[in-house]
Amino acid sequence: MAINKLLKQKMYVPMFLAVLLAVFCNTALYADQVRTGIVQQSLGRDFGILVGDVIEHYYIVQVPAEYRLTPASLPPDGELDYWLLLLDSDYELISETAELRQYRLHFTFQTFYAPLDVRALATPPLTVSFNAGDKTEQLTIPAWNFTMSPLKEIAPRGVAKDSNQNAFMKADLAPSTIPTKDLQQQIWILSIMLLILVILWLTLKGFLFALTRSPFQQAYHQVKKLRKYHNDESAFNQALQAVHRAFNRLAGHALFAHQTDQFINKHKEFSGYQDQIDSFYQLSTEALYSEQKLASEKDFDQLMKLCKQLAGAEKLALKKS
Repeated sequence: MAINKLLKQKMYVPMFLAVLLAVFCNTALYADQVRTGIVQQSLGRDFGILVGDVIEHYYIVQVPAEYRLTPASLPPDGELDYWLLLLDSDYELISETAELRQYRLHFTFQTFYAPLDVRALATPPLTVSFNAGDKTEQLTIPAWNFTMSPLKEIAPRGVAKDSNQNAFMKADLAPSTIPTKDLQQQIWILSIMLLILVILWLTLKGFLFALTRSPFQQAYHQVKKLRKYHNDESAFNQALQAVHRAFNRLAGHALFAHQTDQFINKHKEFSGYQDQIDSFYQLSTEALYSEQKLASEKDFDQLMKLCKQLAGAEKLALKKS
C-alpha cells in the first residue's frame, strides 16, 4: 500500500528506479567476483587404512587471476605428527583465464600408527598462501578424518592353550613371484656362448694347452713369434731365454752349461742331441757377451730346430714309457 502511494507521487519514481538499479548492479558485481576456495577434491577411501599405507590427496583450488601461489607456503616434507609423515607436496597450474587461476595441489601422506583396534584419526589442516603484490590470500586445506584398522583381528581366535590357530595376527600375504624361466634360459645360453668364446680365444692364443705341452714345444712357439721381430735387439735374447726356461723347467732348477752332462744322464732321451745342446749354451754365452745384439733369421731357425728335436725326443720317450 505504501509503494502504491509512492508510485502515485511522481517525485519519488526516479528515486525508486535508482535504488533498484543500484541493488541490481551490486548483485551482479558480487556474482562475478571469484572467491578463493576448493572447487574439487579427491581424497580416496577414509576407512580401512593400515599402518604403512600411503595416502594421496588431490585438490583443485581457484583464486582470482591476479593471485599466484607462493611455493614456499606449501608444507615442507617431514613429520606432521609422531604417527604421520608428509612424504611430498607439490602443485601445478592447470588453467588460467582473465578472471581466475586454478591450481592442482597434491599431498602425499604415510601413516605409521599401529592401532590395536579401529581408531578415528585426522590429518592436520594445511594452509597455502597466494600473493598479488602486497595482498595475500590464504587457503586452508581442512583436516581429513579417517579410520585406521589394526593388523590384528578384531575378533581374536586361537587364544586357548590347546588351539592350533594363530592368535590375533592375520596370515601374511603370499609373495607374488616373477616368472624367470625365460630369463634363466637366456642366461644359460649367454653363459655357454661366453664359455665357448673364451675357450676359442684361449685356444687361438695358445694358452689352453700350454700346460700340457712339452717345455720345448712352448719354447718353439715363443721363438717362432720372436722370429718376426729379428730386427729388434732384444728379440734374440728373449728367444734364448725361452729355450733356457725349457731346460730349467725340465731340470727342475737353473741349468748352466757345465751341468749339461748331468742333465743328459738324467734324461737319456736327449743323449743324441748333446752336441746341439752344447752349441746352444755356447751360442747363448756368445750372445750374452757379444756387442752385436742383432741376430739373423738363421739364428732363430737354429733355436727352433733344437726345440723341435728335443720336443720330439721327449715325446718319443713318453710313448716308450
